Amino acid sequence: MKLITLIENELGSNPNLTCEFGFSIFIEDEDTNLIFDTGQSGIFVENIKKLGIDTKKIDKLIISHNHFDHGGGVKNYINFFGNNFSIYLNKKFFYKRYGFSKEYSRILGANFSEDFLKKKDVKINFITDHIHNISKNITIFTNFKNITNFENPNSTYFKKVENNFIFDDMSDELVLGLNTSKGYIILCGCSHFGIVNIVENIKLLTGKKIIGIIGGLHLSKASDERVKRVINYLKNENINYLALSHCTGEKTIEILKREGFTIISNHTGNILEL
Repeated sequence: MKLITLIENELGSNPNLTCEFGFSIFIEDEDTNLIFDTGQSGIFVENIKKLGIDTKKIDKLIISHNHFDHGGGVKNYINFFGNNFSIYLNKKFFYKRYGFSKEYSRILGANFSEDFLKKKDVKINFITDHIHNISKNITIFTNFKNITNFENPNSTYFKKVENNFIFDDMSDELVLGLNTSKGYIILCGCSHFGIVNIVENIKLLTGKKIIGIIGGLHLSKASDERVKRVINYLKNENINYLALSHCTGEKTIEILKREGFTIISNHTGNILEL
């Protein structure tokens, strides 16, 4: 299995590519090629071209959650490469998302609608169950249950349900489980639901030992206590393959390094061989 980070906050080893705040990763495996998340603005399509990825072989787009920095490239992808794929979304994906606080009020959701996808004749697969196999080695997990008592979603997140704004518990989040030669690794867009919650849910659903995490842990603004508890959990679980990026937070990554973890580079253009 090969993973290529198509776009992320920082550039990796290829200076010819473009980066932005957001996340997108390409997966090539024996029976499927897919893209997980699409970045913020759609410029990841230029990186796809420069990397020489054959989009005709890509049969799936999976969007981890309805935030602009993960689903913002869907329109551009369709406009450049067509609709020869199925898109996978949680059934709650299309609720409109917002951020409300004393300092700001803003739209957080992606820039495409269900009607747009239908007009473009894109096949939509709404994931309704906790565990959904999409290929020999790749599984989608969602509808997580809250197990921990220290990983509450951001209190400024809201979604509009009918005409009401309600707290967004990020229950639309999708995570991938990857059965690799190194062991079972999970791929997260942002881990809004809490990485410990996510790991514990997947363990309960599969009985598998999880050895690694790829993607964002959403700890850039987390309290010191929460970061400490997450790191202690990773130690206790012996989760030592960490290709972290996007919203994990530089401070968290530095603490992980001091605690003896090896952090694998996971920035724009970097390749992971699993």
